[in-house]
Amino acid sequence: KKHMQMQTSVSPAAPDDWVWIAHHKTGTKVAEELARVLCRSSGRRVAKNTWREPPRNKVARGLCHLVLKLQPQDIARWTGGGARIVHLVRDPAEMVTSGYLYHRRGSEPSWTNSTICSRDLCQLPDAAAATGDKFAAQRFFNAMPAAPWLRLLGCPPSARTYLDCLRTAGMAAGLAIETRRAAHTIETMLALQTVTHGPGSRTRQLELRSLERASFNATFRSLAAWLEHPARGDTELLARARRLCFGGGKVLTAAHATRGSPSRAGSPLAAAARAWASNNATPALRELSARSGLSRTWPHVPPLFSDTAKDRAVSGGGGGGGRGVLTC
Repeated sequence: KKHMQMQTSVSPAAPDDWVWIAHHKTGTKVAEELARVLCRSSGRRVAKNTWREPPRNKVARGLCHLVLKLQPQDIARWTGGGARIVHLVRDPAEMVTSGYLYHRRGSEPSWTNSTICSRDLCQLPDAAAATGDKFAAQRFFNAMPAAPWLRLLGCPPSARTYLDCLRTAGMAAGLAIETRRAAHTIETMLALQTVTHGPGSRTRQLELRSLERASFNATFRSLAAWLEHPARGDTELLARARRLCFGGGKVLTAAHATRGSPSRAGSPLAAAARAWASNNATPALRELSARSGLSRTWPHVPPLFSDTAKDRAVSGGGGGGGRGVLTC
């Protein structure tokens, strides 16, 4: 109980801090590279925080926090102190497609090819997660088999790991499974968007799509200006960022499979997965994409559980194709 009180009383990030928040498949690697370039060149130290870690101790010139695997209950912790926040966001349909291809090829085998639970596959009971201690939480995960969670996600009965699941399920089924697995992350991203939206916001919603090669320079300059970086007009700073993101490591293409893999960005499987996200998807994923405000395909989708949606489900009428509660 004392440990829980200590964790919940931690002060939020200070007004002179910069907070970088990225979610799985919204650009965690590029967020880390951009944070290191912009923070270190302005004399700021980068502190990495993952899965419920509280903010670190402050330093005189401000601090850069890199926050990964943000949980909904910690949003207030990072947004309540007036710090500038750079929030990496992405269309949920693209997050699901990218995640499906990425996990199907066996990336992150420490959890995709494991028969026990992990932070990426399972959710802890509130009491177990309340401490905010990721190391204590890991002990709970290690004691939980993955099989019940795989069944909950809709994996084939024969699947023993998430990798087995995606490789034995058909493409449409696998994408629906990844949608369910990623729903918690997507909902957290949308909640942070909502909390930090409005007049006077000190949050920059940085869409991953805006960091593609053609728009990278303009986006980087705009971001540096928004942060009031002391060297925001420095061409060498921009060149350094481009080298890190598009150079040997190719951070911005790291989500794609390696050459020759059936899951690489230009493969038939990848094209079919993108087509599924654009033309079909699940009703829940369409709604999440519409709520994000980032979707080119599903910009206007009424809520699944609005009063009108429930009326359509009961009457069988309406022009929404009978989406209703049963298809969720």
